[in-house]
Amino acid sequence: MVKKTKTISLQGKEYAQVRDRIKEFRTDCPNGSTETKPEMLDGGQMVFQATVIKDLSDESSARATGSSYGKSTGTKSFEKLETIAVGRALAFLGYGADGAIASSEEMEDFFAYKEEQKMEAITVMQKVKTLDELKTYFLSLGSLMANKAIIKAKDEMKVKLEK
Repeated sequence: MVKKTKTISLQGKEYAQVRDRIKEFRTDCPNGSTETKPEMLDGGQMVFQATVIKDLSDESSARATGSSYGKSTGTKSFEKLETIAVGRALAFLGYGADGAIASSEEMEDFFAYKEEQKMEAITVMQKVKTLDELKTYFLSLGSLMANKAIIKAKDEMKVKLEK
């Protein structure tokens, strides 16, 4: 059974926050358990694995694992990776918005990453010297080519270079 956890809206979609998934799990499963295990990798990368068990007193109790991967750049990044792993494990047990796996925390990171990509692409386009460079770079952007702000920046640069 998929639980309908409280959600927040991010860019028109509903996502459950991990804190709400945890609260619901603790209410439903007073004998439950949540354990996390970090593993440091080369280059400051880290993998977090979370295991959630619904009832420790029942050997056949439902359980799920969730993982997260990222760069550990400080205390908050460590905590965020742990939170994401727990949120994913809870989602696999049905604690999420309409069965969604991604949490609001993951989606906020994703949207921030996409914004950084967009801004970087616009910055690079504004530095090209020729129409051929602009065309080559724009075509290399893959799915970012559909972004309205990138199209606008490309069109503005094209007009500038044509002069």
